[in-house]
Amino acid sequence: MVGVEIVYGKNAGLVWRALNEKGKLGLRELSKHTKMSMLEVNGAIGWLARENKVKIVNSGSKVVYELTGH
Repeated sequence: MVGVEIVYGKNAGLVWRALNEKGKLGLRELSKHTKMSMLEVNGAIGWLARENKVKIVNSGSKVVYELTGH
């Protein structure tokens, strides 16, 4: 059995790399880019938010995510 920290940490790493490479991305874009389900991306965003590594940005009528400090 794989630990929760390993799964969420791995997914958070994939999302972090996508945001680092592409810049601001929405949930669907992150899901497509990382090939993860929306549920997995949401979990990864939560993990990164808890570590203050990602922020939520309102872009018009769309919510996008961006790494802090970028």
